[in-house]
Amino acid sequence: MQTTRRRFLGMTAMAAGAIALPNTIMAATARRPNLNIAVQDLRTILEPVDGSSIANVSWRVQYSIFDQLLRTDYIDNFRLNFALATSLKQIDATIHEIRLRDNVKFHDGSTMTADDVVFSLGPDRLRGENAPGAAVFANFLSSLADVQKINDRTVRLITRTEDPVFAQRLGAWGTQIISARARAGASSYDAWAAKPIGTGPYKIGEVRNGDEITLVAHDEYWGGQPPFASIRFKRLPEIAARIAGLKSGDYDIVTDITPDHIAEIEGVNGLSIVGGEAMWFRFLTFAPLRTPILKDVDLRRALALAIDRGALADGLWDGRAKALTSWQLPIFGEINDPNRKGVSYDPAQVKELLAKSSYRGEEIPYPSVGTYYPMQLAENQALVEMWKAAGINVKLIMCENWTQVGDIGGINDTSGGAFYADPVSMLWQIIGPTNDLQSTGGWTNAEFNALGHELETTTDLAKRQASFKRMQDIVEIEDPCITPLHSMPFIYGQKADVSWQPNPLPQMYLGPKMPPEPVA
Repeated sequence: MQTTRRRFLGMTAMAAGAIALPNTIMAATARRPNLNIAVQDLRTILEPVDGSSIANVSWRVQYSIFDQLLRTDYIDNFRLNFALATSLKQIDATIHEIRLRDNVKFHDGSTMTADDVVFSLGPDRLRGENAPGAAVFANFLSSLADVQKINDRTVRLITRTEDPVFAQRLGAWGTQIISARARAGASSYDAWAAKPIGTGPYKIGEVRNGDEITLVAHDEYWGGQPPFASIRFKRLPEIAARIAGLKSGDYDIVTDITPDHIAEIEGVNGLSIVGGEAMWFRFLTFAPLRTPILKDVDLRRALALAIDRGALADGLWDGRAKALTSWQLPIFGEINDPNRKGVSYDPAQVKELLAKSSYRGEEIPYPSVGTYYPMQLAENQALVEMWKAAGINVKLIMCENWTQVGDIGGINDTSGGAFYADPVSMLWQIIGPTNDLQSTGGWTNAEFNALGHELETTTDLAKRQASFKRMQDIVEIEDPCITPLHSMPFIYGQKADVSWQPNPLPQMYLGPKMPPEPVA
């Protein structure tokens, strides 16, 4: 009897290596390299909808482990393509029907069915108030009300209201499909979250003490053979250690390279710099409801207008970052307003605002971890100096972790980006009522929230344009709670012979290149 690949793998697991690999498998493995990547940080909870996975360093690893119903090609102008779904039909204003791809294999060799989709997007994992994915659901898929199985290959998705960006949501984050049977068979949620079963081009191999994660090629991947036999992510917080490892040949790719270190890599034969301009942004939030001194609107406006964003982008990033004065992006199409002025550096207006404010030099807390983002500490210090020059007394408080940052309030330093080509994915997703600023009681504005709700529930273009414009007026002028700084480039050092193209978002896709299957 001919031994199938699945049966053979089962035999080798039982025999603990007593059977030699067939020559064909050995040859295929030998042809594919093992990829070693040094990263600034890692998260070892690998369930993609877990609340702790809402982080750049999580998305980077998980993006090659899981597939979604649709996928957004960030390199190709945010084109939306089919992935685990092969068709998407809108039945009426709130009902979408999807047809699932045939013969999709999970990492354990089982076949994906509609039951897996219903569970993956269901209340136990995602939509329930106490589900591990509750925060991801609130941020990315809040309009989804129900998921119904029609047959093994067909599912209906029902939204609470009309949703003009529902298809884009399905290709952003949160619709990663897992094996319902494998989840049910896990000994505990913690055991599952450490090694979940998905359908992506790589499966989880070994996880070591929060410092190392190894992924192994999933050779039954529906999208084609993964280009690497394995991928090892190694945590090295110090940039000097990452660069030294790249130079010595220990690593093929290193992440989070800052402009002051680029020359160390570009000047080495066989190494190169890739990446750069991104659809990811650095910004500040103000928490007036938790910081009494920040209740003064004129003070918050002054804080925003005292920032020379061009100096930050050019001085710290050597021109590789782009100063951001508003929440407009060209990918927003007809909703984008390229002529919006937004917030710009204006020392004269800062002086006027401070003069009519109640501010008398009180200390304003600015907590930061200082080491999470590239150039973070240097930027923290530069901002404090800019505010000092304007007569604003801001105290930088160094924290050990993000929990400490959140406990202090004041001015917070963070990042976010556009997961799909619509403003719902930008300003509304960043500071809407389900995200940290409002959910922790730092700020709220009833009109802003009503406008955001309209933005994500109406298909009327004129209303959406007006809502987005008014939302920006509120947070820039009338009740400032957030101010943009600049784009945050993702710059990588790598061996010149590594075939890989970065995304303009934190995710690192390392699977096979697939032909586009555009969603109409």
